[in-house]
Amino acid sequence: MFGGKDDKKQLEERVNALTEENRQLRRKMRLLTGNEGNATLSMASMSGYLTQSGKRPKSLTPESISGLDVGYLVVDREMRIIQINSKMAAMLGCDKKVASKKQALSEVDVLTWAPQVLTTLLTDARMAGDDIPAEFEAGRDNVDGGGKKEYFHFKATWSNNTGTVTAENITQLKTTRIFFEKLVSPNIVTQLLDSSEDPFRVDKRVMTVLFGDLRSFTKFCDAAAPEAVREVFNDFFHLCMQAIDRNHATLDKFVGDQVMALFSAPVTEPGHAFQAIRVAVEIQQAMRDVRQRWIEKGLVPRQLLAAKPDVLKLGIGINTGEMIVGMFGSERSNQYTVLGHHVNLAARLCGNAEGAEILVGMGTLDQVKAYYAAHPEGFDLAVKFKSKGDMTVKGITSAVPVATVAYE
Repeated sequence: MFGGKDDKKQLEERVNALTEENRQLRRKMRLLTGNEGNATLSMASMSGYLTQSGKRPKSLTPESISGLDVGYLVVDREMRIIQINSKMAAMLGCDKKVASKKQALSEVDVLTWAPQVLTTLLTDARMAGDDIPAEFEAGRDNVDGGGKKEYFHFKATWSNNTGTVTAENITQLKTTRIFFEKLVSPNIVTQLLDSSEDPFRVDKRVMTVLFGDLRSFTKFCDAAAPEAVREVFNDFFHLCMQAIDRNHATLDKFVGDQVMALFSAPVTEPGHAFQAIRVAVEIQQAMRDVRQRWIEKGLVPRQLLAAKPDVLKLGIGINTGEMIVGMFGSERSNQYTVLGHHVNLAARLCGNAEGAEILVGMGTLDQVKAYYAAHPEGFDLAVKFKSKGDMTVKGITSAVPVATVAYE
């Protein structure tokens, strides 16, 4: 029971504290759910925050970020603005004079697409302790229209009784992540964002490309039940993506019965030819078991299997050489892909490959030999290359030397 004045005072203080905590929680929930405006994405962990290196990040100061393309403001312990730059003022729709007036942050923290985001982050950062940041990402409709979104990263820290919050436009980073998450594994996306390379820039480089094509797939689609076609396609897609992701390759496209994968793009990889061979072997080994399961389940019509013994076997063509890589197409429809003679040759080799065969051009073979000479300890793939002599391929005037890959 609370009988004395001191007890009642303590109770009142506790109730007031709980009321304030509840208010802060409601505000944070509005940020997380985006019920006010178009705020999206997630709130990072505030307490015990560590960088990937295991160290706490340095505190944000106007001096450390003055040369960056970010907006920032600084508040005192009463949450009054004491510094603000032009970018932050423009975002908030206020004048830089709010700093000289020491205006309350709450009066300008009114973004409809991220309600009270600055106040919330600064409050959480102060509770977490000096130099431990509170972070938030939010997206808004582009002010220029066009249906596209702009994304911003907000970050707040407290140090020496002052709080600093920054707002950085991360639209390019966000767009890159969203686009490439569909094509490559998460660790490749991370490498890409951490690198200085512009993945959308058109470039010419030596790299490797792989094409795979299921034999007689069109006839299978005509003869099999729709449910069987779906199961076969899904299984094929799944096993291909597993091998591609496992070996840090890039899915260029998946069209019907054909898969196309890139190696050494968007992130440069010295052992790209060896990677391609590994992916091809892993896919073929997986296909051997999966195709047998399709047959045993009755997904492949018996008449078709008798007429086309190689039905749903996979032919693969691989080639290495100088290619043009980047984004191609229109603003409405574009694609990250490769172009050039060596790409066409890989596609032709795929068309010439027999079921369950892997054909490679001499560029790939030379690159694999060079990789083995430099990294014999990393060459753990049991394969042999056998020459098939010069092969005439459609669309190329001269016959080209080709090898087949023998695998277990």
